[in-house]
Amino acid sequence: MNPLVDQCGEEELALAQLAPITPSFIAYSLCWRSAAFCANGDRLGAAERPLVTSGAPWTHSQLEIDRQSSCRLRVDMSMKTIGKQKPSGAEYASLQTQFSRSDRTTFSGFVYDRADLGRRYTVDLLVDGEPYMSSLCDEFVTELAEAGIGDARFGFTFNVQDQVSANAGIIEARLANIGTPVGTPIRCDVAAPEARWHRIGDIEWVGGLRFEGWLAQDIDEDIEILIAQRPVMTVKPTGWTNVARGGEFGVGRRIDFHLPEHFADGRMRGLSARTISGRSLISEPISFVAFDRGLEQTLADLGRWDSERLRGELFDRVLPASMPFHAYRGWKERFSPTTQSEQSDVASEAAVVLIGDARVDESIESLEAQRHSAWSAVSLPARAFSQFDPKAAREFVEGDAAGSAFFVFCLSGTILAEDALQRFADLFASEPGCDMVYGDVEVAAGAGAVWPLAFSAFDLERALEQGYGAYCFAVRREPAVEALRSATSLYDIFLCCAEPDRTYHLPGSVAALPRIDASAATAELVAASKAYFARAGIEANVEPRKAGLLPAVQVKRAVDWNERTTIIIPTRNRAELLKRCIETVMPAANETNARILVVDNSSTEPETLDYLDGLSAQEIDVISVEGPFNFAFINNAAVACVDTDNICFLNNDVEALDDGWLAEMLWRLAAPDVGAVGAKLLWPSSVVQHGGVVLGANFSAAHAFNDRMDGDPGYGDLLQVAHECSAVTGACLLMRKSDFVAVGGMDEIRFPISFNDIDLCLKLRQLGKRIVFTPDAKLVHLESASRGRDSAPDRRARFRRELSILRAKWGEVLLDDPYYSPLLGLDSTPFSSLAWPPRSWKARANLPPVPTAPPIGL
Repeated sequence: MNPLVDQCGEEELALAQLAPITPSFIAYSLCWRSAAFCANGDRLGAAERPLVTSGAPWTHSQLEIDRQSSCRLRVDMSMKTIGKQKPSGAEYASLQTQFSRSDRTTFSGFVYDRADLGRRYTVDLLVDGEPYMSSLCDEFVTELAEAGIGDARFGFTFNVQDQVSANAGIIEARLANIGTPVGTPIRCDVAAPEARWHRIGDIEWVGGLRFEGWLAQDIDEDIEILIAQRPVMTVKPTGWTNVARGGEFGVGRRIDFHLPEHFADGRMRGLSARTISGRSLISEPISFVAFDRGLEQTLADLGRWDSERLRGELFDRVLPASMPFHAYRGWKERFSPTTQSEQSDVASEAAVVLIGDARVDESIESLEAQRHSAWSAVSLPARAFSQFDPKAAREFVEGDAAGSAFFVFCLSGTILAEDALQRFADLFASEPGCDMVYGDVEVAAGAGAVWPLAFSAFDLERALEQGYGAYCFAVRREPAVEALRSATSLYDIFLCCAEPDRTYHLPGSVAALPRIDASAATAELVAASKAYFARAGIEANVEPRKAGLLPAVQVKRAVDWNERTTIIIPTRNRAELLKRCIETVMPAANETNARILVVDNSSTEPETLDYLDGLSAQEIDVISVEGPFNFAFINNAAVACVDTDNICFLNNDVEALDDGWLAEMLWRLAAPDVGAVGAKLLWPSSVVQHGGVVLGANFSAAHAFNDRMDGDPGYGDLLQVAHECSAVTGACLLMRKSDFVAVGGMDEIRFPISFNDIDLCLKLRQLGKRIVFTPDAKLVHLESASRGRDSAPDRRARFRRELSILRAKWGEVLLDDPYYSPLLGLDSTPFSSLAWPPRSWKARANLPPVPTAPPIGL
């Protein structure tokens, strides 16, 4: 079991809603039984020492930071009255209420008492006079905040099912247990008004100095950020993000910013935000604390006990710090691999092969500045982008490079980092199992800006479709010489030498690249990928596609269409969702000779039951799995009824956008070493909902590219090409039935609802299988439209338990996802920031994960 999980207990919901990460947790991490210390290491006296217990979290009002001292905590132990009971004769006389319909399924309003603004009411929603659901009135209402009404947290929102709102006559709200009307009843036969957001935006702390949020798209204003009510910066919303509005999905203007570094001093602070015109985005200041180099290192510098360092390590994992990409130059000066280890005396000679004749002098100048002094170099004339004359290359190999231990290949004009050759030589000396290594690179972005391309451990699918590691890589002499017998371009050499278990990735920039003509390079990549498949005896078609920062091709392996696929769709009620799902996926099923199996989990609505009964006429099978919702159990039961070669798990709230999505996924699964294939999923707002899964974000797992709109190429063009990842979502997942059986199916005990897809994919990777994400299979996903969200109060405890088990079983993998660079941030939005500090500079091979499964019941 992961010792950190065992020591520190369960956390609240992922993404900064975690129980121990409260002011009391942070204070406890900085306080000890016998003494407390200031940030500068000075000991505090007993009278100055904060009284801390680990059992009762403090509120923001109970834990303050003395503004006159950067190291002293003050605890307010006094009682605070949060409400009072009024005499019955005065009850409700001063109530102010509102009730309105925001869209076809969302009803909202507010209730407050002018004479007692500390009181919170509960409201019942009634449909044609019958109670339907209840809600506590504690949501933030912008209009009330602007009017100065208390803390403005008097709002409520109800989301009803489509069928309910469509069939209802009157929907009304009343005070629970009392019956006092709230606002005016709403007639459902009147068309719903245009959707209106009661909140104009939101902001949340995601760890370190980073904050994320959204602003209503119709508000074209900058955001003023305040600390302790003093303005510190202005933020311009950039890009777009998905915002759930009850049963609907909308697009908001994305807010994403980092505070200046001087706020990372270990002091608790409160952040507020408002538009330039003065409209507040949040109801109360957001408490945050940040540490230079993280809490763990802060505790280590103070010489504290290892047990306290473990708490700091967990804090840094759950709420990791990051820096924005535009701060890369300063980040690079502060963190570099050469400061992490001693310089090496490895004397092996490097032979550097520059392809092309542009800016050769600049490349040679960077070689002359190398710390590893044993090298020779040649510049080979290039045809097109990186094609060269193999004869000239062999002359160099047999002549000036006859004594070289390894070869480095790159474009002319490449500026090598001064430690590049040294790091390559060190790796070959320390890892006899490594034959080829590639490093991260830098690209120019205009106006003198430089941006990092931080790569993953070896990714075969991405190498075939993008050639991503071919711009600066090193190969041992024997495989390099063999490759040069036939290779005619950089991509050819890279793919000739690419052996997944003998190819390493070196985190950290090894070179700054010259400008890449991605369009010209694409033709060479097509030829190199075709040659790769020819050498392997694999029938495949390789086609050029639109290039981005790097060249791009699309690979289509031959598929045995005699193999059949079953699309498994679990459902409960919500006939309108299921009907739309089946209607949109049926063309793809017909095109690929697939069948559809609907798994009914205790539906009760007459409309749904009638629809299920009629599916047999469409040659769609229906089975019934009774009992409480257990996604893993339902799918396991369905697979047991299937006799086809492949299975495709598909949520009932998914809609296909074209007829080719399943064929595209089958082309990927045709590779025998591919264990599962995932699709690109969008919210109805066209914001990307799933672009693969990244492990480790907030010490959990997160969908990649939730900050991108459809059509955005993504970081490193990852939304333009197929690539591998550690896991894909089970909302649309294709795999072989034999592989599903081999790993024991989904774990219906440890992961009944959440993370069963993550666990399934990691079990496949444990067998040596690859997990592939393809952007060419694109569908819309409403995400939990039928079962609800894990943030609902009745689901939080279950979600926390499953998250704790994920951390216990796969904790080591969460800490080091091979498909995510240790130099990139692990806060809630992957591929959007730099890790602060970097997690590792160590070279990485792509190895199968090893689980540590806790016994059932623990």
